[in-house]
Amino acid sequence: MEIDRVLRPGGFWVLSGPPVNYENRWHGWNTTIEEQKADYDALQGLLNKMCYKLYNKKDDIAVWQKSLDSGCYASREKTVYPPECDDSIEPDAAWYVPMRSCIVKPNPNFKQLGVGQTPKWPQRLKVAPERVRTFSGGSDGAFKKDTTQWVTRVNHYKTMVPDLGTDKIRNVMDMNTLYGGFAAALIDDPLWVMNVVSSYGLNSLNVVYDRGLIGTYNDWCEAFSTYPRTYDLLHLDGLFSAESHRCEMKYVLLEMDRILRPTGHVIMRESPHFVNSVKNLATGMRWNCHQGDTEDAKNGDEKLLICQKTDWRSSKAASE
Repeated sequence: MEIDRVLRPGGFWVLSGPPVNYENRWHGWNTTIEEQKADYDALQGLLNKMCYKLYNKKDDIAVWQKSLDSGCYASREKTVYPPECDDSIEPDAAWYVPMRSCIVKPNPNFKQLGVGQTPKWPQRLKVAPERVRTFSGGSDGAFKKDTTQWVTRVNHYKTMVPDLGTDKIRNVMDMNTLYGGFAAALIDDPLWVMNVVSSYGLNSLNVVYDRGLIGTYNDWCEAFSTYPRTYDLLHLDGLFSAESHRCEMKYVLLEMDRILRPTGHVIMRESPHFVNSVKNLATGMRWNCHQGDTEDAKNGDEKLLICQKTDWRSSKAASE
């Protein structure tokens, strides 16, 4: 059910291993050929009921394809397991949502959602997805404005962080994206961007994926699930203004320090109040920071704080 939830209409599921190719492999699986055949038949039967068809099978690998339209779902009997999710289920909800025992049929209102239906890459990066209109304030016009705006902003960022756009910065995170515009503006540079949508903000992660980017949710009052010292650059746009009422800034900054590599960079776009506050806290974490204007120097409501984490060692570690 979870595989079905995260897979687009027309998407593919690849299984390598038992019970695929049980006819030739069952000897090494501590079982019988009859048991493995029963497992494979049960799997195939379940996938058929879920509107998947066997796309290809070779040796130990089998590929199933999810139905692209709602035709198969319309022909399912109401008593068939698994059932279709009722209207109380929000299909795009994902943060702290329990696993479901039902499937969601494709929305007939979306004509460009399925595999092969979306615009080709890289055109899809700049085409407003249909699902941009599914949340408050989302529209084709807002999407296009955001895309253009981030090109201008990123060009300005590169004057303040010369390493951005070079091979010195590879792993990047946009900590509170809306449409993934920051990542889209960097698409021609030798880096990748993890787009993070705030779990307390607009549910726009679908748009990030629809334009061919990658992303996830996070509540920045909690730790981000990643290995320490993972990212070369962290970018945030108004994160503290939006969420500082829920937790103290210092804990978010400490989490940023944990996932940022030594000598890694931070680009923070915030109100002057939070820029000044963060700068004081960042000094205590041994970050080197300086303030600057945004691409619109006349805009007094926003400022930039550019920081770099130092590669420092404790005196005890240095002596060892």
